[in-house]
Amino acid sequence: YSVIDYVVTVIVMIGISLPSFFFGQLLKDLFAMKLGWFPPSGLIDATVDLSFVGRLIDYLRHLFIPILTVVILSIGGRMRMTRTNMLEVMNSDYIRTARAKGLSEKVVINKHAFRNTLIPLVTSLAGLLPSLFSGAIITEQVFDLPGIGNIALDAMNRGDIPFIMGYNMFLALLSVLGVLLADLMYAVVDPRVKLT
Repeated sequence: YSVIDYVVTVIVMIGISLPSFFFGQLLKDLFAMKLGWFPPSGLIDATVDLSFVGRLIDYLRHLFIPILTVVILSIGGRMRMTRTNMLEVMNSDYIRTARAKGLSEKVVINKHAFRNTLIPLVTSLAGLLPSLFSGAIITEQVFDLPGIGNIALDAMNRGDIPFIMGYNMFLALLSVLGVLLADLMYAVVDPRVKLT
């Protein structure tokens, strides 16, 4: 409940509330149109012949604003969940016991509280991997990127059943991979879980 906590909470609420097409357009207007730091759309500058390193830098310049848009909008919910879980864990009996044993506040927060806060967060991260590929369709439209979301949208509009079936299978595999990674991460964050 500090000033930093309130500022972060307000920023998180703004990030959760803004739709991706609006927030992406704001970032594009600021960083590409007004400041001119990054290109506004596309994946590569076709007018310049670049070496491998130059092409890689050009890709990164084109992808900076779309990646920033997706990250900021997806991190808001995770930050809110982390804050809520941390407040709940900090009122637990074992935290009071750790403080009563004379442990420093840093050890109590980092070793006892934060690891238990990560358990529900790891659970929510299982769905993050498929949502990155399925939920970026709007962001790809805003920045005119030839990504898998745009291709899937075009295939749906054309009625390309085999591609849509393959795309759904790809998302299903990503879902299974996300759940597997979350299960493996439980062994890292939860001391009660052992990999045997």
